[in-house]
Amino acid sequence: MAYRDPELGRARGRERFRRRTAERLARGLCPKCGRAPPEPDRSLCAACNEKRRIAERARRAKRLAAGKPRYKNPEKARATERERYRLRTAERLARGLCPKCGRAPLEPERRLCAPCGEKRRESERARYAAAKAAGEIYGGRDANRCRRIARKRSRRRLHARRDAGRCTRCGRRPAVEGSTVCEPCRDARRTAEREQYGARRAAGLCGRCGQGAFGGDWLCVRCAARDDRRGPRKNAAARERYARRRAKWRCTGCGEPSRGSSRCERCARRSYVRSGQHRGLPVWAPSYTVFEIATGDELDTCDSLEEVALCLAFARLSEEDVEIVSDASVMATFTSPEAWAPRRPNA
Repeated sequence: MAYRDPELGRARGRERFRRRTAERLARGLCPKCGRAPPEPDRSLCAACNEKRRIAERARRAKRLAAGKPRYKNPEKARATERERYRLRTAERLARGLCPKCGRAPLEPERRLCAPCGEKRRESERARYAAAKAAGEIYGGRDANRCRRIARKRSRRRLHARRDAGRCTRCGRRPAVEGSTVCEPCRDARRTAEREQYGARRAAGLCGRCGQGAFGGDWLCVRCAARDDRRGPRKNAAARERYARRRAKWRCTGCGEPSRGSSRCERCARRSYVRSGQHRGLPVWAPSYTVFEIATGDELDTCDSLEEVALCLAFARLSEEDVEIVSDASVMATFTSPEAWAPRRPNA
């Protein structure tokens, strides 16, 4: 039936289409033909779906032959595909199936099944090898993004190992008390650092970065200037970080919750183990008291053997006429080079 007003005719046609579609869906039939039920997980029956696919393929082929894009609105088509992919992935993961194939269950601690995971790994290896042969880093991917992901993964692994009390380097052995690495890893790192430093110094290079050093110095000009420039700025940043962590009741050393203290239990124990109080009181320089043997009088108390020699010269006495008594501990002679047994004044 033709209408004088085209807009009115289109509006009534749309209304008839919606009413007919609702009636067919209520009866469980295909909304397009109204004769057969829809296919599983589809909105149309098998015949109508096949007709639509054939029409879509013909339309796309015609557009490609004319040099036009595949879709009239590529951005809208991509957004629709992404949304459909997200919904399908969420549905498959909720059912415990691989989001790529939707048939096999997931591997333990993986997001794909075994066949799909192996296929992806093989394709990644091939792509990485081709990009490496072409001189591209990180397999042609965004280097900044790869580095950022690697740093985040490294921090997560470090925190997990440290909370478990294991070595943060190998993750297999327990860490040494007061440290975050085990004994073998610490020795290996120290050995490697000494060898690297010795090789650089023997070659006349900077012991820190390996660049050329001048004047027999162990640092190059750039590293020395960087240290001088970073000094005040580093101290200011450390003070700011200390105040910020204290305000949040966090450890000033590692940033973990400290329950109101300035340091957490781990950092406090490490600081105590490294302190001189843990190793014992410091050994002070001994003092020497000079007694005259003939009279038994105390001549003087000196802080060094040189002062003892001056005392004897002023009293005009020889070392056979006096007795020198030191207040150094007997055990200090075995533990510290600063406290030796009394020696001859002119030694």
